[in-house]
Amino acid sequence: MQKYSMLMAQIGCAAIGVLAFTIFGPGWLAKSASVAACVAYMIYTDSVHPPAVSMPLLFIDGVKLQTLSFWYVLYPGVAGCILLCFIQEVVLYMKKNFKF
Repeated sequence: MQKYSMLMAQIGCAAIGVLAFTIFGPGWLAKSASVAACVAYMIYTDSVHPPAVSMPLLFIDGVKLQTLSFWYVLYPGVAGCILLCFIQEVVLYMKKNFKF
């Protein structure tokens, strides 16, 4: 369930941020609409992962990230999820096989 929540929330919120920026442009309207849409999306899909709400804010405020357009969903959206899953598996392996 944790990986599902992280993947669905990160990818969905990144896409919502790009879409809000495309519709409203840079500014407070895009930020507030994207955050509200992200919260509604996460509740609807039952994938609550609070750090994912920062994905649209990073995109709307980051001028260099805006050049990525919908590629932003893949990087850092999907790439970040893969990295987090890998770190989780390493930590679980170490916890299981080593004494601390």
